[in-house]
Amino acid sequence: MAELLRAIEVSKRFPGVLALDRVSFELRAGEVHALVGENGAGKSTLVNIFAGSLHPDGGTIELEGRPVQIRSPHHAQELGIRAVFQHLSLVPALSVAENIFLGRELTTPGLLRKPAMQARSVAQLGLFDAGISPTAKVRDLTVPQRYLVEIAKATLERPKVLILDEPTASLTDRETRVLYDLVRELRGQGVGVIWITHRLEELYEIADRVTVMRDGRHVATLSVHEMTTDRLITLMTGREYEQIYPVLQPVPESAAVVLAVRGLTTAHGLRGVHLTLRAGEILGVGGLIGSGKGLLGRALVGLEPITAGEIELFGERIPLDRISPRTLLERGLMYFPADRRHEGLFTNRSVLENMTIAALERFQRAGGILDKRRERRMVTEYIRRLAIVPPNPDARVRNLSGGNQQKVALARGMIRTTRVFVLDEPTQGIDVGAKIAVYELLHELARQGAAVLFITSDMLELLHVCHRVVVMFQGELVAIMRHEEVSEERLLQYYFGHTREEVGRTGVDAA
Repeated sequence: MAELLRAIEVSKRFPGVLALDRVSFELRAGEVHALVGENGAGKSTLVNIFAGSLHPDGGTIELEGRPVQIRSPHHAQELGIRAVFQHLSLVPALSVAENIFLGRELTTPGLLRKPAMQARSVAQLGLFDAGISPTAKVRDLTVPQRYLVEIAKATLERPKVLILDEPTASLTDRETRVLYDLVRELRGQGVGVIWITHRLEELYEIADRVTVMRDGRHVATLSVHEMTTDRLITLMTGREYEQIYPVLQPVPESAAVVLAVRGLTTAHGLRGVHLTLRAGEILGVGGLIGSGKGLLGRALVGLEPITAGEIELFGERIPLDRISPRTLLERGLMYFPADRRHEGLFTNRSVLENMTIAALERFQRAGGILDKRRERRMVTEYIRRLAIVPPNPDARVRNLSGGNQQKVALARGMIRTTRVFVLDEPTQGIDVGAKIAVYELLHELARQGAAVLFITSDMLELLHVCHRVVVMFQGELVAIMRHEEVSEERLLQYYFGHTREEVGRTGVDAA
């Protein structure tokens, strides 16, 4: 395959940080070249240079064998380089078709050819079979739909280079499969694709080669056929694979049941769910997208309408009409939603404000006045304990990496002295190093007697992080297993609706 895009000894420095240290990278025509590494490894800096958003301080960029200076994002697009980043570039107030054709509108003298743009948008969106209307306003779309519109925009005119940053993070399994098919089709047409991801299992599905970066340097480039997950993780983190997951400490047999759910049924999705959670236990909840695992977390705090069932917290039954995030918070349970940026954090506010918002009474003096010195001291201590970067209480949360944002959210629960943590996809979209930090933190909370309901799509987390695992299928809890009984094969069988008799005896009753 011909060389398409190449970085030669590229460096980039920001104040106090060498983001890229003489990095070389090669993308061939007709290949998917994955770029992996922890947050801060330099991946985003490198692809932002390719996309024209940043300019290198040293080194050379070549496109189709010729040196090129990419002056701006618009210039990059003129050169045939298109990028789809996690933070989308759509205009919410415009329609889908207007966004897809933004900057390259179809016109006749003085007039927009709206019907033609809408017709081409329908054809382009039809690749995803997503049922998105070209006349819909982008602000009215879901996050996955917006991402599909962004990809449709980037691929409207076949690019030479397509950069996809965490492209499957917000897509369903079906949408992900459709995206894989589209990328394979583009690859067959000679397009070079740079695929950035934290989901290592994707690499075996879509990548031809993988480049690993760490601390602003190129570590290795491997063919997908010669790599293993163990080797990748070691290259990315400097740790052996066995060091990722903390040693699981047993839950004492005398541990009290802190949360009991009986017959939980919602207006949309859940049917007769029973489960228990003990102090010091991490209880994993798995299942495919649409299985109801996410609904379970939301229902526990009243964000989904409950039509039947019982929720008992610390031995006290909570009336269904009293269940709300505030009610549960006051009783020691805190819910952490999957979409932390939009539902779990105030991203425009500081780390300090986000950490203490649920526990302001801890810092009140007589008359309701906040003891701001005490508040800052405690936040500074949690920043140190959780190794949050940057170590600045006044930093805006929106400027933090996904892993550090998750640490801020968890610190909020710790400052509140939460006793039950309900976590929905807490490691989604964060790198391996940040995942390790979250696992260690959850195990520390469990050792201190907190209870954790850990909802996750990552099968390895269910296998290695949890004391017990429950599986959801079509809104029902279909299995529960002890740690030593969980296997990848057994999980997959339950995920796809096999009965207990078909899978084999689990040995534990769901209640």
